[in-house]
Amino acid sequence: MRKDIKAIRQVLKDYSRIKHDLKQVNFLSSPRFDAVNSHSNSNHTENKFIYHADLSWQLHRVEEAINNIKDSKYRFIINKYIVNKKYNRKELCDRYNIGLRSFNSMKNRALVEFAKNYGMDSLLDEMKKPQVYD
Repeated sequence: MRKDIKAIRQVLKDYSRIKHDLKQVNFLSSPRFDAVNSHSNSNHTENKFIYHADLSWQLHRVEEAINNIKDSKYRFIINKYIVNKKYNRKELCDRYNIGLRSFNSMKNRALVEFAKNYGMDSLLDEMKKPQVYD
């Protein structure tokens, strides 16, 4: 698998894992901020709030990048095959009436489109450079 595609898939896997974990612990509700006297600059509640805000921002960025994919087939592949794993390759090949090789090409184009929307342009540019083998 190409390094750029692998890195893009990892972002989506992390997104899926975070979303699943947050649902498991019902952490999506706003954390309560307790006014606790502390001798340090921050306390556990503040750290928890900052962590929650950071995760929420990461989820928002991924969802925005997915939603901004113009081609509905690409969005469907990202959402239903890569993130939520509701379909397998065979089912999607049948759905679009294409072969496995064509599906893999379509999936890779969907991942590249996601990466552009997510701001991974430097990774994509790096992978476009010609490979030099010793």
